[in-house]
Amino acid sequence: MAQLAHELVEAVAAWAPGAAALRHGAERISYAGLAGAIAACGAALQALGLAEGERVAVRLPASATAVTALLGASGAGCAFVALDPHGEPGAGAAFLRASGARLLVTDPAGLDALEELLEDCPSLRTVVLHGGAAPRACPVPVLAWEDFLASAIQAGPPAPAAATLGALVHTAAVGGAAGRMLALSHRNLVAGAVSTARCLGIRQGDRVLAALPFHGDDGLNVLLAAFSAGATAVLDMVPAAPRALAAGAGPDHAALAGLLERGDITGIVALPATWQALAGHDLGRAADCLRYAACAGGGLAGEALAALRQALPRTRIHLLYDVGDACRSTSLTPAQLDERPCSIGRALPYSDWLVVRADGSECAPGETGELVRRGAQVALGYWNDARASAEHFRFLPPAPGLAGRATGYWPGVGARKDLDGYLYLSEGRNDTITSGGFRISGREVEKIVVGTGLVAEAAAVGVAHPVLGQVIAVLATPRRGARLDSTILFGACRARLPQHMLPAMVDVRRSPLPRARDGQIDRALLAGELAPLFADVALHAAP
Repeated sequence: MAQLAHELVEAVAAWAPGAAALRHGAERISYAGLAGAIAACGAALQALGLAEGERVAVRLPASATAVTALLGASGAGCAFVALDPHGEPGAGAAFLRASGARLLVTDPAGLDALEELLEDCPSLRTVVLHGGAAPRACPVPVLAWEDFLASAIQAGPPAPAAATLGALVHTAAVGGAAGRMLALSHRNLVAGAVSTARCLGIRQGDRVLAALPFHGDDGLNVLLAAFSAGATAVLDMVPAAPRALAAGAGPDHAALAGLLERGDITGIVALPATWQALAGHDLGRAADCLRYAACAGGGLAGEALAALRQALPRTRIHLLYDVGDACRSTSLTPAQLDERPCSIGRALPYSDWLVVRADGSECAPGETGELVRRGAQVALGYWNDARASAEHFRFLPPAPGLAGRATGYWPGVGARKDLDGYLYLSEGRNDTITSGGFRISGREVEKIVVGTGLVAEAAAVGVAHPVLGQVIAVLATPRRGARLDSTILFGACRARLPQHMLPAMVDVRRSPLPRARDGQIDRALLAGELAPLFADVALHAAP
């Protein structure tokens, strides 16, 4: 079994070198060809003097070059950082700076967007430019892609341990424009890939459509899952307009429906908003070929799910739920959903979730406790955020027969587990809002709203939405002496929050926000009051 991310490709190249690893339009790249390109990229990085564990940032649209650069970093013993190729330049530069990346691989559009901001990235030493000539002036030396590859040295790159840093990925439950980065080890990447392939039933010869961007954990995982099974990753999706993509709209839904209608895609993972839109399209021959389809980021509106089940009667549909910053925590099929309408499913293969009491002992079936993840998919922590890491990545309770104690992921969520291992979240303790596939911390939104200096207190709650799953509503009281109304507060939010965290509704109240028995703001009551707010939004009005 592969130990490092790039070894997933090398392993298939050893037993099926001619099998197609990537498909992008008319381009086909075999596993042997991709393995060779990854090795060349890794050797070129080594020639530039990058050491084990140093970060390589990649800001490219989904393409063979993007895959080569990402896994080439793995081949050089480095960690890769995938940046959003359609994101705001300021946010991209913030991630680049926070990651401490030594090298950036991008294209002319990416360099144009980031060039003026690169001087604020002190760790960056080199930009590798794909598809264009190096500019005459740039704060950082620029090397053309071809010249970069030509500099490769013959000595093999180091072989880091599986537990070392493999990637930094954007978290969806974030605060601020830059947010946090989750540090993933090679073990996390490989175990996550094998887990998803096993859950969905990906196999050699499959054609898995990459409908999610590589800068998020879900998109990266689908790519690696396809490689782990010897399948073909199809990169043919036409992205939506950059502004819509930043808002979480995902791919061009009409183009996606047309691609599926051809009837040669066997598997796809997409966000809830994408599935919501596809439910209104004629998918034609997709029903004859699509063996599995997964919704990343949670459930779907009942009407859309029913439409998809009718249009794809032979397709195995998985609802992949997230818990906190743990992507693909559990899986639930529609048949299971019929039997357990409030469950988020069971843990994916090679993953485990415990429900524990305050003393660390495991809860009995039906008993509510705190949810904690254990196993190979527990991340290393939050990059350069010791406080958040200490809060959410802590030792697991002692286990019989184990000499040492492992670290678990504690999202701060209450849950219970039934006799069959299906999980049910305790709504009162879960502040995560899932909107358009993004997992957003309500507490983080509140911190930023209070940080405007305009409000005395604020509550951010999730309100059901038939297209996006949930949207954010912010309720606040004005700070004494502050001139504040909903328009002013929304403007302050828009200046400080990324697009996917913007509230859909802002309400400035003159009376104090309601309190629960423990003295905390009663967010559940507020969410209940606002529940009908978007009930009349047309289901077909997906972004």
